[in-house]
Amino acid sequence: MPTINPYNVAVIFLHPGCNMTCTFCITEDNFDAITQIQAIELLRTLKKENFDSVIFGGGEPFEWPGDLLALTREAKQLGFLVQIGTNAIALPKDYQNIKSIDRYVLPLESSVSVVHNKMRLYKNRHHQLIIDCLQQLRSVQKSVTLSTIVTKINVDGLQSLASFIKEFNSPQPFIHAWHLYKFIPQGRGGSLNAGDLIISDQEYAKACDGIQSMGLPFKIYQRKDMYHSKTVDFFWYEHGQLRRASKK
Repeated sequence: MPTINPYNVAVIFLHPGCNMTCTFCITEDNFDAITQIQAIELLRTLKKENFDSVIFGGGEPFEWPGDLLALTREAKQLGFLVQIGTNAIALPKDYQNIKSIDRYVLPLESSVSVVHNKMRLYKNRHHQLIIDCLQQLRSVQKSVTLSTIVTKINVDGLQSLASFIKEFNSPQPFIHAWHLYKFIPQGRGGSLNAGDLIISDQEYAKACDGIQSMGLPFKIYQRKDMYHSKTVDFFWYEHGQLRRASKK
């Protein structure tokens, strides 16, 4: 009998390159930049495997040397819900109205700019850039998923961030979900800054339980291991070969 695919969301790592530095970055430099042809072929394969949604990530997808917007149009034509995981630095003009992008996945590490900017290093103004982006997306009711990396630096302010997001999401809700990722001491940032960022499983669980108890009006996902999920599979090219997390 054919194997039933348990996953419905595919995350495609387009390339490792990025235009900012994050203290917790888990991206490795040893995977390839996918080509346009490879990406289209992968989309067609994912469709045959009954995936419903694709998330284009990186590195930073808007820094990918291919034509990202053409790729999103291809994905829409195949019937996918199309999401872009971006740091919002290199968003194209009129990004909030691009019809082939259904949802943006944006980072928000704290309601306090100093804390967020300590984790995400970009000219000391990345927090305000994300807030401005959220305001634009809210104005046109474009769907957004937020992601937060829970570390020693921001864990104590997590409930304040939850209250901030809840207020920002009203009176016209546009936030689809909030993902809480436990910091992993891997990659080009995480391996270097583990001592300053790492928290225990118990600290992470306690913080997430506190958020869950707040009864927020959107789905909360606890991601203790961001590379493993019951519903999400991850795809990238390495040394010219397609890899997927579920097969490792």
